[in-house]
Amino acid sequence: MRTLITNSTYLSSDYSWIKGNILIEDGIIKKLGTENFEHDIKINAENQLILPGLINSHSHSYTSFSKASIENTPLDIYMLHAFASSSERNYREIYISTLIEGIELLKNGVTSTLDHFMMRPNISVEGLEVAAKAYKDCGIKANIAPQYSDLSYSKTVPFLSSELPKKYYENPISLEHDQYFSIMDTMIKNYQNNDQVKFLIGVDGPQRCSDELIKKTAKFLKNRNCGWHTHILESKTQAITSYQRYGKGLVEYLNDFEVLNNKTTFVHYVWSNLTEDALVKENNVNIVHCPSSLLHLNSGMAKIDKFYHEGMNIAIGTDGANSGNLNMIEKIRLTADLHNLRNPDYNNWITAKNALKMCYENGRKVMMNDNIGRIAIGCDADLVFIDTNNSLWQPIHDLTKQFVYTESGVNIKRVMVKGEILVENGELTRLNELSILKEATDLKKEIDLLLVEKKSFLMEKLPYYEKMYFREIMRDIGKL
Repeated sequence: MRTLITNSTYLSSDYSWIKGNILIEDGIIKKLGTENFEHDIKINAENQLILPGLINSHSHSYTSFSKASIENTPLDIYMLHAFASSSERNYREIYISTLIEGIELLKNGVTSTLDHFMMRPNISVEGLEVAAKAYKDCGIKANIAPQYSDLSYSKTVPFLSSELPKKYYENPISLEHDQYFSIMDTMIKNYQNNDQVKFLIGVDGPQRCSDELIKKTAKFLKNRNCGWHTHILESKTQAITSYQRYGKGLVEYLNDFEVLNNKTTFVHYVWSNLTEDALVKENNVNIVHCPSSLLHLNSGMAKIDKFYHEGMNIAIGTDGANSGNLNMIEKIRLTADLHNLRNPDYNNWITAKNALKMCYENGRKVMMNDNIGRIAIGCDADLVFIDTNNSLWQPIHDLTKQFVYTESGVNIKRVMVKGEILVENGELTRLNELSILKEATDLKKEIDLLLVEKKSFLMEKLPYYEKMYFREIMRDIGKL
């Protein structure tokens, strides 16, 4: 099947805007130019901009059932709410929550996403297959990194001795290390030739992992030559805990295990020291910046402007729907604007073009897929069409700046993945969205009934965490 897009204005690989035609054949961009190439279907893109599908380098599909459930809460206490709002999910609940994630991202112009996937109480092959099916059914591309750690959260924050009563410590995770890696070995092998869904290691924040788990992670990564996606240094207490446990920064600790390379991705990365920054740069580690969740949780101001201008690999993510929305255009705009506050030298502020490069070029590195995030011959035809025939866009001054600073996603007319139209005029083409949302609402009512006891227990231990937080947030840990 050959689809010809005519009268288009598209964002090229060098971030200039080109007027011309795009020929798509079997899901791949076959030709670019001004000719009326031979075709089967024609789409007139007059008064529309075409961009590569956006790349979301970090999200959590499990949060589909806890949207906007947390406010005025720093990360250390947010984690308690996140655990309390998560329950053991059956396969249907996993499918629907993942499907809603994919739908929302698609409608916001995202065609590739990295899902730092959570499944409670334990990961299983069957549960991961259900999540993969959800992404395949809605059509979005997804790399799935199942979260896993082996230390209870209460033991990984800086409580003083006996400060937290024993009854408030969580039970250890029952899934053994070898079980996790066996499951991951199966999923990575099963999907290694799948061009839509891939799996990679998602061993969670290193501060919540034992030395033994990190050792086994390093061995698995070396043997399988696969990617590793992990949260790191999102909060001040994580840096404090690292110095207390290891006498060094968390990245310095990880470097001892030889896990730093261009297939490693650190999400958030706020409270790092200069030695850690040098290690990240030297080893081409990817960093995913999630600006709205950092603001929502007051996790701190990441040094993204500095990192980017030093040539570090900075990508952009939405994070979970319980600490913001899944609007990637908003995250790109925040990345371009937020860090002006950090640096008075406006010659080094992040530009609109810089922010787009983070989303696309470094997003490709996080996704480990060079065929996405650009309109070029041989690349996948993942495209977003923006209607410019409206008061938000007219009169046009500068296409790149107007997209980054003024577009909200409301003018997304069409979204393609590998040449297939998955969203047309705000409507899904594959799925019945209303029936999916109806089922999600019914499932949410059932889930809420199971969470009553968990939330009551949370309120009991909350004062102990607040005391710890207010003490540690004032601690002077020097200039990082």
